[in-house]
Amino acid sequence: MLSGLAMVCVGMTMWLSLEPSTENSEESNDAIPEPVVVKERVVSKFPSPDEADALAMVKLSLSIRDPAQIENHFRLGTSSPQEVVDFLQGIEARDGVINGYKWLSSVDANDLSLDGVLINFASEDKPRKRLALLTPDATGKWKIDFDSFARKVTPSWEDFLVKGAATARVRTYIAADSYYNGPFKDDLQWTCYGIATPDRDEVLLGYCKIGSPQAAALGSIFEKDSKMHRVFLEIRRVEGAESRQVEILRVIAEGWVATEKSFDDRFR
Repeated sequence: MLSGLAMVCVGMTMWLSLEPSTENSEESNDAIPEPVVVKERVVSKFPSPDEADALAMVKLSLSIRDPAQIENHFRLGTSSPQEVVDFLQGIEARDGVINGYKWLSSVDANDLSLDGVLINFASEDKPRKRLALLTPDATGKWKIDFDSFARKVTPSWEDFLVKGAATARVRTYIAADSYYNGPFKDDLQWTCYGIATPDRDEVLLGYCKIGSPQAAALGSIFEKDSKMHRVFLEIRRVEGAESRQVEILRVIAEGWVATEKSFDDRFR
Protein backbone atom coordinates (compact mmCIF):
# COMPACT_ATOMS: atom_id res chain seq x y z
CA MET A 1 0.00 0.00 0.00
CA LEU A 2 2.94 2.27 0.66
CA SER A 3 4.22 1.62 -2.84
CA GLY A 4 0.73 2.36 -4.11
CA LEU A 5 0.76 5.75 -2.39
CA ALA A 6 4.18 6.47 -3.86
CA MET A 7 2.88 5.68 -7.33
CA VAL A 8 -0.15 7.95 -6.80
CA CYS A 9 2.08 10.83 -5.74
CA VAL A 10 4.55 10.27 -8.58
CA GLY A 11 1.73 9.97 -11.10
CA MET A 12 0.03 13.17 -9.97
CA THR A 13 3.34 15.04 -9.97
CA MET A 14 4.15 13.82 -13.46
CA TRP A 15 0.67 14.79 -14.64
CA LEU A 16 1.20 18.28 -13.30
CA SER A 17 4.60 18.59 -14.95
CA LEU A 18 4.22 17.04 -18.38
CA GLU A 19 6.35 18.51 -21.13
CA PRO A 20 4.36 20.47 -23.74
CA SER A 21 3.23 18.43 -26.73
CA THR A 22 4.58 19.18 -30.18
CA GLU A 23 1.24 20.76 -31.03
CA ASN A 24 1.80 23.30 -28.26
CA SER A 25 5.58 23.53 -28.30
CA GLU A 26 5.48 27.29 -27.89
CA GLU A 27 3.95 26.86 -24.43
CA SER A 28 6.33 26.66 -21.48
CA ASN A 29 5.37 24.29 -18.69
CA ASP A 30 4.72 25.39 -15.12
CA ALA A 31 2.60 22.55 -13.77
CA ILE A 32 -0.55 24.35 -14.89
CA PRO A 33 -2.93 22.41 -17.14
CA GLU A 34 -4.40 24.84 -19.63
CA PRO A 35 -8.12 25.46 -19.06
CA VAL A 36 -10.49 23.99 -21.61
CA VAL A 37 -12.47 26.56 -23.59
CA VAL A 38 -16.12 25.99 -22.74
CA LYS A 39 -18.70 25.24 -25.41
CA GLU A 40 -21.71 26.51 -23.46
CA ARG A 41 -21.25 29.99 -22.04
CA VAL A 42 -22.86 31.35 -18.90
CA VAL A 43 -25.57 33.76 -19.98
CA SER A 44 -24.40 37.32 -19.31
CA LYS A 45 -25.74 40.72 -20.31
CA PHE A 46 -22.17 41.96 -20.67
CA PRO A 47 -20.24 41.02 -23.84
CA SER A 48 -16.79 39.53 -23.36
CA PRO A 49 -13.72 41.56 -24.34
CA ASP A 50 -12.07 40.47 -27.56
CA GLU A 51 -8.51 39.14 -27.58
CA ALA A 52 -6.83 42.53 -27.95
CA ASP A 53 -8.91 44.13 -25.20
CA ALA A 54 -8.45 41.20 -22.80
CA LEU A 55 -4.68 41.22 -23.24
CA ALA A 56 -4.55 44.99 -22.81
CA MET A 57 -6.63 44.79 -19.62
CA VAL A 58 -4.33 42.20 -18.08
CA LYS A 59 -1.12 44.01 -19.02
CA LEU A 60 -2.41 47.29 -17.61
CA SER A 61 -3.71 45.66 -14.43
CA LEU A 62 -0.39 44.00 -13.67
CA SER A 63 1.40 47.34 -13.97
CA ILE A 64 -0.69 49.03 -11.23
CA ARG A 65 1.20 49.95 -8.05
CA ASP A 66 -1.16 52.54 -6.56
CA PRO A 67 -3.56 50.98 -3.99
CA ALA A 68 -6.18 53.61 -4.88
CA GLN A 69 -6.33 52.24 -8.45
CA ILE A 70 -6.51 48.55 -7.59
CA GLU A 71 -10.30 48.25 -7.33
CA ASN A 72 -10.64 49.65 -10.86
CA HIS A 73 -8.74 46.65 -12.22
CA PHE A 74 -9.15 43.76 -9.76
CA ARG A 75 -12.01 41.88 -8.14
CA LEU A 76 -10.66 41.85 -4.60
CA GLY A 77 -12.51 38.97 -2.95
CA THR A 78 -10.88 38.47 0.45
CA SER A 79 -7.83 40.63 -0.32
CA SER A 80 -7.13 44.31 0.36
CA PRO A 81 -5.78 46.77 -2.25
CA GLN A 82 -2.45 46.87 -0.40
CA GLU A 83 -2.19 43.06 -0.49
CA VAL A 84 -2.65 43.19 -4.26
CA VAL A 85 0.04 45.85 -4.64
CA ASP A 86 2.44 43.88 -2.44
CA PHE A 87 1.84 40.75 -4.51
CA LEU A 88 2.37 42.56 -7.81
CA GLN A 89 5.55 44.20 -6.54
CA GLY A 90 6.96 40.79 -5.63
CA ILE A 91 5.78 38.87 -8.66
CA GLU A 92 9.07 39.09 -10.58
CA ALA A 93 11.07 37.78 -7.62
CA ARG A 94 8.49 35.02 -7.14
CA ASP A 95 7.75 33.93 -10.70
CA GLY A 96 10.29 35.62 -12.97
CA VAL A 97 9.97 38.05 -15.84
CA ILE A 98 6.80 37.96 -17.92
CA ASN A 99 7.67 36.69 -21.38
CA GLY A 100 4.29 36.05 -22.97
CA TYR A 101 0.51 36.15 -22.77
CA LYS A 102 -2.03 33.74 -24.28
CA TRP A 103 -5.71 34.58 -24.63
CA LEU A 104 -7.91 31.60 -23.72
CA SER A 105 -11.30 33.13 -24.51
CA SER A 106 -14.18 31.69 -22.44
CA VAL A 107 -13.42 29.51 -19.41
CA ASP A 108 -16.81 29.95 -17.67
CA ALA A 109 -17.27 28.09 -14.37
CA ASN A 110 -19.19 28.33 -11.10
CA ASP A 111 -22.07 30.10 -12.91
CA LEU A 112 -19.74 33.01 -13.67
CA SER A 113 -18.85 34.54 -17.00
CA LEU A 114 -15.07 34.16 -17.14
CA ASP A 115 -12.44 34.86 -19.78
CA GLY A 116 -8.90 33.63 -19.28
CA VAL A 117 -5.44 34.94 -20.08
CA LEU A 118 -2.48 32.65 -19.43
CA ILE A 119 0.68 34.52 -18.40
CA ASN A 120 4.10 32.94 -18.97
CA PHE A 121 7.10 33.81 -16.82
CA ALA A 122 10.79 33.09 -17.39
CA SER A 123 12.54 32.26 -14.09
CA GLU A 124 15.95 30.90 -13.21
CA ASP A 125 14.79 27.43 -12.18
CA LYS A 126 11.91 26.68 -14.57
CA PRO A 127 9.24 28.42 -16.62
CA ARG A 128 6.16 29.39 -14.62
CA LYS A 129 2.59 30.39 -15.40
CA ARG A 130 -0.33 32.20 -13.82
CA LEU A 131 -3.93 32.35 -14.90
CA ALA A 132 -5.69 35.71 -14.99
CA LEU A 133 -9.45 35.19 -14.89
CA LEU A 134 -11.51 38.18 -16.02
CA THR A 135 -15.11 38.56 -14.91
CA PRO A 136 -17.55 41.50 -15.15
CA ASP A 137 -18.72 43.43 -12.09
CA ALA A 138 -22.29 44.68 -11.62
CA THR A 139 -21.67 47.56 -14.01
CA GLY A 140 -20.14 45.39 -16.75
CA LYS A 141 -16.51 46.35 -16.11
CA TRP A 142 -14.24 43.33 -16.59
CA LYS A 143 -11.65 42.81 -13.85
CA ILE A 144 -9.06 40.21 -12.84
CA ASP A 145 -10.13 38.05 -9.91
CA PHE A 146 -7.13 38.58 -7.65
CA ASP A 147 -7.59 35.67 -5.23
CA SER A 148 -7.57 33.16 -8.08
CA PHE A 149 -4.67 34.91 -9.84
CA ALA A 150 -2.61 34.68 -6.62
CA ARG A 151 -3.88 31.12 -5.94
CA LYS A 152 -4.71 32.42 -2.49
CA VAL A 153 -5.12 29.86 0.31
CA THR A 154 -6.22 30.44 3.92
CA PRO A 155 -4.24 29.78 6.04
CA SER A 156 -1.05 29.44 4.01
CA TRP A 157 0.19 26.13 2.61
CA GLU A 158 3.09 26.41 5.05
CA ASP A 159 0.70 26.71 7.99
CA PHE A 160 -1.34 23.72 6.87
CA LEU A 161 1.37 21.37 5.63
CA VAL A 162 4.18 22.18 8.05
CA LYS A 163 2.79 23.94 11.10
CA GLY A 164 -0.23 21.70 11.53
CA ALA A 165 -3.25 23.93 10.96
CA ALA A 166 -6.36 21.77 11.24
CA THR A 167 -8.24 23.13 8.21
CA ALA A 168 -7.50 25.20 5.12
CA ARG A 169 -9.25 26.71 2.12
CA VAL A 170 -7.10 25.91 -0.90
CA ARG A 171 -7.08 26.56 -4.63
CA THR A 172 -5.92 23.32 -6.19
CA TYR A 173 -5.82 21.03 -9.17
CA ILE A 174 -7.57 17.73 -8.55
CA ALA A 175 -7.89 14.46 -10.43
CA ALA A 176 -9.72 11.22 -9.68
CA ASP A 177 -7.60 8.77 -7.69
CA SER A 178 -7.96 5.39 -5.99
CA TYR A 179 -5.80 5.11 -2.87
CA TYR A 180 -7.74 3.90 0.17
CA ASN A 181 -6.14 3.40 3.58
CA GLY A 182 -6.48 4.29 7.27
CA PRO A 183 -9.71 6.14 8.11
CA PHE A 184 -10.45 6.20 4.37
CA LYS A 185 -9.87 2.49 3.69
CA ASP A 186 -13.47 1.74 2.66
CA ASP A 187 -13.99 2.61 -0.99
CA LEU A 188 -17.72 1.99 -0.55
CA GLN A 189 -17.90 4.95 1.83
CA TRP A 190 -15.31 7.33 0.35
CA THR A 191 -14.30 8.68 -3.02
CA CYS A 192 -10.68 9.70 -3.56
CA TYR A 193 -8.99 12.57 -5.43
CA GLY A 194 -5.37 13.57 -5.91
CA ILE A 195 -4.79 17.21 -4.90
CA ALA A 196 -1.86 19.33 -6.08
CA THR A 197 -0.76 22.93 -6.55
CA PRO A 198 2.08 24.57 -8.50
CA ASP A 199 3.04 26.30 -5.25
CA ARG A 200 4.11 23.15 -3.38
CA ASP A 201 5.83 19.86 -4.16
CA GLU A 202 3.52 17.84 -1.93
CA VAL A 203 0.66 15.86 -3.47
CA LEU A 204 -2.31 15.30 -1.17
CA LEU A 205 -5.07 12.73 -1.27
CA GLY A 206 -8.52 14.14 -0.58
CA TYR A 207 -11.60 12.14 0.36
CA CYS A 208 -15.28 12.94 0.51
CA LYS A 209 -18.10 10.77 1.77
CA ILE A 210 -20.05 9.04 -0.97
CA GLY A 211 -23.55 10.51 -1.11
CA SER A 212 -22.47 13.83 0.41
CA PRO A 213 -23.02 17.22 -1.25
CA GLN A 214 -19.25 17.43 -1.75
CA ALA A 215 -19.13 14.11 -3.60
CA ALA A 216 -22.07 15.19 -5.76
CA ALA A 217 -20.45 18.55 -6.49
CA LEU A 218 -17.16 17.01 -7.58
CA GLY A 219 -19.01 14.34 -9.53
CA SER A 220 -20.82 17.05 -11.50
CA ILE A 221 -17.51 18.71 -12.36
CA PHE A 222 -15.90 15.49 -13.54
CA GLU A 223 -18.99 14.53 -15.56
CA LYS A 224 -18.07 17.37 -17.93
CA ASP A 225 -14.50 16.19 -18.35
CA SER A 226 -12.61 13.39 -16.60
CA LYS A 227 -9.28 15.21 -16.69
CA MET A 228 -7.75 17.45 -14.05
CA HIS A 229 -9.80 20.41 -12.80
CA ARG A 230 -9.22 23.62 -10.90
CA VAL A 231 -11.30 23.49 -7.71
CA PHE A 232 -11.45 25.68 -4.60
CA LEU A 233 -11.78 23.37 -1.58
CA GLU A 234 -11.95 23.42 2.18
CA ILE A 235 -9.96 20.49 3.60
CA ARG A 236 -9.12 19.19 7.07
CA ARG A 237 -6.79 16.75 8.74
CA VAL A 238 -8.30 13.56 10.21
CA GLU A 239 -6.97 11.71 13.23
CA GLY A 240 -5.25 8.47 12.28
CA ALA A 241 -4.80 9.41 8.63
CA GLU A 242 -1.49 9.53 6.80
CA SER A 243 0.16 12.94 6.58
CA ARG A 244 -1.01 13.47 2.99
CA GLN A 245 -4.57 12.29 3.52
CA VAL A 246 -7.25 14.94 4.11
CA GLU A 247 -11.03 15.08 4.16
CA ILE A 248 -12.77 17.40 1.72
CA LEU A 249 -15.20 19.44 3.82
CA ARG A 250 -16.51 21.88 1.19
CA VAL A 251 -16.38 22.42 -2.55
CA ILE A 252 -16.34 26.20 -2.45
CA ALA A 253 -16.07 26.85 -6.17
CA GLU A 254 -15.87 25.06 -9.47
CA GLY A 255 -12.71 26.72 -10.70
CA TRP A 256 -11.00 29.22 -8.40
CA VAL A 257 -13.32 32.23 -8.51
CA ALA A 258 -15.55 32.20 -5.43
CA THR A 259 -19.03 33.67 -5.08
CA GLU A 260 -21.14 34.35 -2.00
CA LYS A 261 -22.64 30.85 -2.24
CA SER A 262 -20.55 27.70 -1.97
CA PHE A 263 -20.71 25.48 -5.08
CA ASP A 264 -21.69 22.38 -3.08
CA ASP A 265 -24.74 24.17 -1.60
CA ARG A 266 -26.67 23.47 -4.77
CA PHE A 267 -26.33 19.71 -4.12
CA ARG A 268 -27.84 19.73 -0.62
